[in-house]
Amino acid sequence: MLKKIIKVISFSALAVSVLALSACFPENAAYKSIDGYSDVAAAKELYVGLNSGHFYMQDNETGEVTEEFAFRYRDDGNLTYFSMGTEGEKVYYEFHNGSEINYKYKDDSEWSFIGQGDESYRVYDRKNRHPYTTEGVISMNAYAVTDSKVEEQAEGKKITFYYDAAQFAESLSEMGEIQSFESSIWLDSDGYCYRLDQKGVFEKDGEEVVSDFSMLIDSMNELGELKRPEV
Repeated sequence: MLKKIIKVISFSALAVSVLALSACFPENAAYKSIDGYSDVAAAKELYVGLNSGHFYMQDNETGEVTEEFAFRYRDDGNLTYFSMGTEGEKVYYEFHNGSEINYKYKDDSEWSFIGQGDESYRVYDRKNRHPYTTEGVISMNAYAVTDSKVEEQAEGKKITFYYDAAQFAESLSEMGEIQSFESSIWLDSDGYCYRLDQKGVFEKDGEEVVSDFSMLIDSMNELGELKRPEV
């Protein structure tokens, strides 16, 4: 069988599908016996409690950054953020200052705007959360875990979850017939998640298709006022 490595296109490929599954199957007390479960559950709460932070998605085959998201809550509680994502071959940017949305594609010469009162305008805060500020960003999907491993490290812990791949077959069917799926979550000494890897292996048209990416989280509670970048 031929081997083929595919690019992870944005957080909406494998990651969002698994994130959505996490929302459909909430983690609860029934899964507390899973080794590493309680550590990751605590890391989810820590992430939701952040006042600011930054993460980016990296294709581990090419090293390409396919998604980026930086956020900070204003004093009035409204969320400000900058995001970059890929849509096929296009790169899309969005900046929200808490009152107005600015957006453009990489090749656009000017930014476009969506202001309050426009039917497509949206604003986020800690109650009405942007999807990338929810605990689902650190996906665990405990309902599908078949085994796990916790490794103590100098800077914290590495927790690896192994999954029943069949649980993801329907939601990820466009990528092919899923063969295996696993994720590793790195926590620092304070319990914050600073890295999450997810790897899925599929078979499609007689080829092995691998989706392998990492999410790196940094600048937690360290970002000052966000300004629209020059891109």
